[in-house]
Amino acid sequence: MGDRAVRRVRLTAPRIRTFDFEEPSMHITALTTEGPTAVPSPGHRWTALFFITEPGIGEVLPELAGCTTGLCSVRDDAARLARADVRVLGVSAHAPGHLAAFAAERELGYPLVGDGELTLGRALGVPVVTAGDRTLFARAAVILDRAGTVRAVLHPVPDPARHAELVLEKVAELEADESDRA
Repeated sequence: MGDRAVRRVRLTAPRIRTFDFEEPSMHITALTTEGPTAVPSPGHRWTALFFITEPGIGEVLPELAGCTTGLCSVRDDAARLARADVRVLGVSAHAPGHLAAFAAERELGYPLVGDGELTLGRALGVPVVTAGDRTLFARAAVILDRAGTVRAVLHPVPDPARHAELVLEKVAELEADESDRA
């Protein structure tokens, strides 16, 4: 961690438990569509947070389309993500109640976090977009290691259908870098 100063940050957001973390590492308990969830996952080598604008927003604002496609790409690559020891969480600026229905309807198989105040995403450096009078996350992914260190922020994600693939490629790259150092 070098000479970087450790700064204590306190974040609060509706529907997400208040959490503290020390930069550059984080450990939180987020309230998800499947209940409280540890981030990063202590049982996985990697935790990938898939940030999207808002499920279904493309129906209203076509220029932001692709959230459902991106989240479904993660669902469809679940076996590959599991083999890579990646715990998956989707994060949206939408209300958690809507997210639960969305996740169930699409049988995502992984939890979603409603970060309506954008506190988690902003703390992790996730870019935002403006849609009318609303501020939403840009499509991105954040990869944390088991220690809670942010290892990568992937943005932009121009092709939502490749959202999961981009994370898998980055995880493979991170693992190769670690092997080279060992």
